[in-house]
This record gives sequence, C-alpha cells and structure tokens, in this order.
Amino acid sequence: MSALQRFGRWLAGPIPVSIVLALLIGACFMLIAGVDPLSGYAAMINGSFGSGPGLSNTLQRAIPIIGIGIAIAIAFRAGVLNLGTEGQAGLGALAGGVVAIYVPGPAALIVPLALVTAVVVGAAWGLIAAVLQNLLGVPILLSTLLLNYPARYFSSWVIRFRLDEPTSDLVASEQLRPDVQLSMLVARDSALADTLRSTFGPTSPITAVLTGVNWSIVVLILVVIAVIFMNRRTRYGFESGLSGQNAEFVRYGGVKPGPLVLRTMALSGGLAGLFGVMLTIGAPNTRLIEGYFVQTNYAWTALLVTLLALYRPIGIVIAGLFFAAIMVGSDAMGRELGLSPQIAAVIQALVIILLAFRVTLPHFRRRRGRDVSDEPPLDEPPIDESPLTAAHTPAPAPVDPAAEPKESER
Repeated sequence: MSALQRFGRWLAGPIPVSIVLALLIGACFMLIAGVDPLSGYAAMINGSFGSGPGLSNTLQRAIPIIGIGIAIAIAFRAGVLNLGTEGQAGLGALAGGVVAIYVPGPAALIVPLALVTAVVVGAAWGLIAAVLQNLLGVPILLSTLLLNYPARYFSSWVIRFRLDEPTSDLVASEQLRPDVQLSMLVARDSALADTLRSTFGPTSPITAVLTGVNWSIVVLILVVIAVIFMNRRTRYGFESGLSGQNAEFVRYGGVKPGPLVLRTMALSGGLAGLFGVMLTIGAPNTRLIEGYFVQTNYAWTALLVTLLALYRPIGIVIAGLFFAAIMVGSDAMGRELGLSPQIAAVIQALVIILLAFRVTLPHFRRRRGRDVSDEPPLDEPPIDESPLTAAHTPAPAPVDPAAEPKESER
C-alpha cells in the first residue's frame, strides 16, 4: 500500500472525521450566536497560526498540555489509569516554586534543584496511589482522582496563608528573581532580539517564537524523544506496553505487576510535576498564584489529548498543538467578533464525544451481528441433531399390533 493510500485511509478514519464533524457542529453554534462561521474560523486560524504572536501563544500553551499528556500516556499505556496529574503537577509546581523563590544561591544551582524537587514531589504523590493499590487493593483510577483534591486545597492553603505577599493585589507569593526564571529562548531585551526585530520584523513568526517561548519547549522535545526511545528500545517500555494490552500474559511471563505499577506511577507523576513547575517558573510567570494551575485546566485538556492520540507520543504532540490552537484561536475570535471563547470547550468536547462514537460503533455493530446470527430463525423449530447424525441413526422398527399382548393375557 502506497503512502498516498495510507494517508487516504487515515483521512477516512475516526479522528479526522470526528474533527470535521465537531467543527461543523461548532459552526452551527456560531450561526445561532449570529456570527458567520467562515469569519469565525478564519479569525481562529489567524489568531493561532496566522501571525507570529499567535503562533508563539499556541506553542507556549501547548507545552504543558503535551507534557502532561505524555505523563498520562505513560501510565495509560501500561494499563494504569492515572487521573491524578492535576494534583501531581500542582504539588510539583508548589514545591519547585518554593525552592526557586526562597532558597538562596546561584541560578545555575537553584533552577536544576527546583526542577528535581518538582519531579520528586510529583513522583511521591503518584506513588501513594500505587502503594494503596498494591497493599490495599484500592483502584488507581479512584485513588488518583480523589488525591487531586487534597493536593489542590493544600496548595491553596500554603499560598494564601504561608506565602502570600501583602504588597500584591493577587493571592500570590513573592516574585521570582529574574535569573532563576526559565527565560525566553532569546531574551526580549537582548541585542540578539533587536537584531531579529530589525531583520525579520517585530511580529514575524521567527522573532515571535524565539522571543515569546521559553526554554521549556527544549525540555519538552527531549522528553518526547526519550519517551519514544523508552517505549521502543527498553525493557520497561516492552513490559509496560504488553501489560496495557494483556496484564495476565505479562504476569505469566514473570513480570511482577506490583513493581511495574510503582515504576509507572513514579515516572508519570514525576513528569507531571516537572511540567507543572516549568509552567510556574517559566517566563512570563513570576509568582506562585493561588489556583493558577487549576484554573488553566491543563491537566484535563491533556487527558483529552491523550485519549485522542491513543497514547502515542507523536500523536500527543499533534493533538496538543490542535487543542492549543483551538484555545488561542477562540480567544482571538472572541476579541475580533465578540463571540464567547467557551466555543473552544464546546469543540473539544465534541471531538472526544464523536471520536468515542466513531470508534465504538463498529465494535457494537459487529457484536450485534454475532448475537443475531447465533439466534435460531423465528419460523423454524430448533434442531437438536445435526444432519450427519440423523442420517446414521437407524429408524425405529414398526410395531406389530398383533404382537402386543391382549388385555386378557396380561
């Protein structure tokens, strides 16, 4: 099969069809709101990819979505349903941010220390759910979901009552020192930035991306490459992939499920904590703000991205960029046309609903077909014997009425 034929089959698959249907339904909502759908989607595309600042905002917003999506995919691929990345990333952001703000020392030491602290705290919070399942049989799906709430409220309490800066109008901590921030790829006030502006223009994609996206994008690229290598070339990647497909087969092969769950949750929670703290200390953010990570809703958007991409790292990158573009483009559409940016949430939900319907419907039809074919026809009685058995079964001998004893002889 040629590459063009494979691409054509993919276009007819559930993902592209679901996206197109979601955009069509979103166009209906725009018509109801009194907005031309063509103008709305043109503003969305121009606001997300059609300009330098729009592309920069899309990439910056996609980084935590893709990163946390990779963390979720590592767990889901192993059959471990980790729904606690919000809490793991939030506590990692809190711990790493505290280190970056309040621990004295040179930036070359503080920044790596903050990142390592976030990874350790996120992994530890994920391990709680793994230990609960291994020792007490508590399902990880339930424990990780519930552990989001103490993580969320503990972070809010710490920032509000222990770290709050009285001089700020926000419920937030002190400001980060500029040298401990994850700065932009090219500092905006540097000579190189001035050269880029004079050469390419202040709003060109090259200038906007290099001066508007911080170094967390480099970390994300390295993480994606490392996860692809781990899935394809390491023993853990092989075992986790088989465990997600058939846990009993892996158990019979000698792999202990308990340690595998521990490793998976530690890795997933650690990556969530890493991208949580990079969102906190990465420019242009300068403070720990109460409820900031929860309000962004990055963790649950990352879950949708992971489901859409079927746990594949490259697919998560593409889906994360798509969802980030919808979010950024919806903001631009709201500014230009006065339409509510909540249309982005509507389109995202429609994509997932339609994708689930498209994926489930063929399985339902096949199962329904098997059930119907197994039932006997309504107009024929059930047959107990096969034709071969009936052909080899001798017929019963005829009964002679004269041979039967009379009533008097009995």
